[in-house]
Amino acid sequence: MEPIVYSLAPERALKILDAVEEYGVVSVDVQNAVSILDDMLDSDTKKLQYARGILNNGNVDKAFLVVRDNEGILIVKVENVVEIRISVKDYHRLIEDLPLKAG
Repeated sequence: MEPIVYSLAPERALKILDAVEEYGVVSVDVQNAVSILDDMLDSDTKKLQYARGILNNGNVDKAFLVVRDNEGILIVKVENVVEIRISVKDYHRLIEDLPLKAG
């Protein structure tokens, strides 16, 4: 299956992160090029809290939802330094709730 990419406006990415648990978080990954704290976080809950803190203090450069092989992955890039990846179970409902268009 070819991946389908849904671009998100920065404000939409922030809105999604405020309520991402409603869509069934499968996993969270945060990569921060200027900090090792992200490597020390041991649970998805802590990683999500860390990601929300970064978003509250930084500017979203890019945000998109990638759907591939029955998985939805929300990807948010902040100030070209941090990349946040959140896999969600119920990506169909997320697409409907926002609504998002591929492209």
